[in-house]
Amino acid sequence: MTTSSSQAFENALAWPAPRGAAGRQSSYLRATIVIVVALTIVRLVASRFSVVDLFYDEAQYWTWSRELALGYYTKPPLLAWIISAASHVCGNAEWCVRAPSPLLHAGTSIVIYAIGRRLYDERAGFWAALLFALATGVVFSSRIISTDVPLLLFWALALLAYVNMMIMPARRWTLLLGVSIGLGMLAKYAMIYFLPGMAIAALFSKRARLLFRRPEVWLALLVAILVVAPNIAWNASNGFATVEHTGDIVMGDPVHPSIMRALEFLGTQFAVFSPVIFAVMIIATFRLGSSALVEQDRILIALFIPALAVVTVFAFFVKANGNWAAASVVSGAVLTGALLSRQDARGWMRLSVAIGVVMQVALIGTDAIADRLAIPHVANPYRRTMGWRQYAEAVGDLAQRSGAKSIVTDSRADFAALQYYLRGRPEPVLWWRPITVPNFSLKDALTPSSPEPILYPSACAFLQSVPRTYSKVEPLGPVTVPITKVARDGERVFYGFRLSGPRGPIPPFTGC
Repeated sequence: MTTSSSQAFENALAWPAPRGAAGRQSSYLRATIVIVVALTIVRLVASRFSVVDLFYDEAQYWTWSRELALGYYTKPPLLAWIISAASHVCGNAEWCVRAPSPLLHAGTSIVIYAIGRRLYDERAGFWAALLFALATGVVFSSRIISTDVPLLLFWALALLAYVNMMIMPARRWTLLLGVSIGLGMLAKYAMIYFLPGMAIAALFSKRARLLFRRPEVWLALLVAILVVAPNIAWNASNGFATVEHTGDIVMGDPVHPSIMRALEFLGTQFAVFSPVIFAVMIIATFRLGSSALVEQDRILIALFIPALAVVTVFAFFVKANGNWAAASVVSGAVLTGALLSRQDARGWMRLSVAIGVVMQVALIGTDAIADRLAIPHVANPYRRTMGWRQYAEAVGDLAQRSGAKSIVTDSRADFAALQYYLRGRPEPVLWWRPITVPNFSLKDALTPSSPEPILYPSACAFLQSVPRTYSKVEPLGPVTVPITKVARDGERVFYGFRLSGPRGPIPPFTGC
């Protein structure tokens, strides 16, 4: 491309310069950094005082982090790598396993500020960052470790690179776009929605259409493929285990069309995004052709649409989890900050922030007393995430009393929790693969040479099929473990069995 044509390209694509005097601009940046850093410190301190057990998904991610790989059974590998890095810094306690979440969300907030400033002005960037940092879904996810957290960071970085490439496709933005899409895919395959978002943007934006004529955007996609290629190779060598599992999650339930289920999914997005952000984005999407919207608005709407639209269609046919369209919150926060700033609708922005602050304070308080929280006439909202430590300790105590040399389970949830909470104990925790579940833990699989006797904690009071695998099956009786310190929260009951004398190769577990 000649110098004159390159200059013409830049002139055609240049966004309006950010508005505001230099002093005003720097004050918005300083305010953003101060608020985000303060909020992150509060979240890290609150996590240190939380008594909430690792949920079994979180425990499974930690288990993966003990042995780094290019892929895992249920998820891509990036989150395990992140947890491994955190454990080298602060250890293996629950708060440390979860510490990357508030830190990564802080990074995403700053990147969103940069996107808002680049597309609009400093004020829009400030409010976009604040709306994201205190979005209800972000407030909730900052307390746990999940694949959505790094996904949002790399989605934001990809969006920042994308909008800058529309001004001048410099090498640094090309590389950032490709690496961000690739790492986003290694965090969660939902990053793929960014690509149809770019295609939809080209329908409504001259800048986006012109960008597709440039070689840089195709080079960025090549970089993305190179980044994700090792995980693709891992999947290919493991029967595409992650892809198959993802498909099982999406299409695991019977297909049963239901408009109410799709509407229910859309309703949950008010909680995932925050009521204000989701309401503004829905209104903006329906007004896509309005002259009140500028080109930048339409680009952000284009990046908002794919995940939400695809998952809503899925929800019409099968059950969909509320967080499956979470990636759309990035462009949603930026556009909401821009639109409400443009209309000087400070009341709505303050309302959204206030909802986030109230939720943040409430969760900090309840996380610290989750094991003794008693709300009149309401079930403990932490019931599913509590009691895992007590359960694991009870299993460990039974193993010690019975002289067991190893522990085996056929439950993926129990396997993850036992591996985490019994770390450091001499008895290895082994995996007895059910016949309906792929063998996602070959390293810890139960074999005829596993140390005996073996403790098998089971939900079944009686075993019929197990004696076909082991010649000696000794019942150890039931064990009752309270879920929390509040009696009405209930108990977890398991039955212990001591196994020895394998009759041959260990077949998949077929049930009690």
